[in-house]
Amino acid sequence: MNLILFFFVVPAGLVFASSSEVLPSIFLYHNIFFYTTYLFSKIKWNFNSPTLKFHQSGPVLLTITVIGIIPFIVEYAPYINLKNLLLIDVYETRTLVSQNIKNTYTAYTYSWFSRMILPIIIVLSIYFGNRKNLILSVLLLLFLYLCGAHKMVFIGLIFVLIFYKYDYLEKTRYFLLVMTGFICISLLATLFFDFTYLWDVSFRRVLILTALLDYCYFDFFTYNEPLYWSHSFLSTFVDYKYDVLPEYVISEVYFNKPDVNANVGIISDGFKNLRTWGILISIILTSLYFSILNSLNISPKFFGLFVLLVFSFLNGALSTILLTHGGILLLLLAIFVLQNTKQRMD
Repeated sequence: MNLILFFFVVPAGLVFASSSEVLPSIFLYHNIFFYTTYLFSKIKWNFNSPTLKFHQSGPVLLTITVIGIIPFIVEYAPYINLKNLLLIDVYETRTLVSQNIKNTYTAYTYSWFSRMILPIIIVLSIYFGNRKNLILSVLLLLFLYLCGAHKMVFIGLIFVLIFYKYDYLEKTRYFLLVMTGFICISLLATLFFDFTYLWDVSFRRVLILTALLDYCYFDFFTYNEPLYWSHSFLSTFVDYKYDVLPEYVISEVYFNKPDVNANVGIISDGFKNLRTWGILISIILTSLYFSILNSLNISPKFFGLFVLLVFSFLNGALSTILLTHGGILLLLLAIFVLQNTKQRMD
């Protein structure tokens, strides 16, 4: 709940307070999302489903991953740039990959392996003290990072490792303190040394950008017809009237950058598809999703995995998160692998 407050409600409030042009409804909807998630967290779901044997889950998932990554080796090997490990030439690699690789399998499973399965394997390997599996899973995750240089994959590895210890409350407190401290240091560096990079990647990129883009989506689709998911899972039934995806439409209209992806959050995603009803659908489904995860009694050792999940909801459309980014897969893994790990691992 604290993460939702910090990453969703606070940025929306800051943007609303900073300009009279920002619709108050955007801030209101984020508050509704927060309180709905809180209320849904009180619901207890019981899943009397069989689970994979605990000590076998890591090796089984690792075997699946090793086999599943073979197509990535074939497709991405020519574009691997080791400089990306130092965060050099990241955007060049990303552009090169996006222009040359059009593979449906890798497009869907990339997030499944990098954001869901491998982080779980890493945590299980640490818990069971399996160094070989740990080293292999870390190397596989680094390889996937190099397959397109998506920084969130690299950051996700760090999250999984540093958030292994302590309980949920302590981790949340430490995480928010570190984030707040980093933002303060970034502000001081900007004010006194005119060094803006840290400020850009922390406060602006993580907190404010998505809130600003919410305003853009609300403004555009207030005066233009909703999409009714015509660019997504209803494309077979509803005609999509733009030449490019809505993220690029917004980027071109508001920033004059047609090649830049203007990330959409779950609130603006709902609005662009069905306005108020779309927002309510997004809020209810997302709150229900978190409610189920909250009921599964998952060990706090997997906290880093769920920080990544929150970031996905912050910067992605709901349908994309559930399908392409592995939200449904994570739910299945949580039910059949991670359920009741709090008693087993803590």
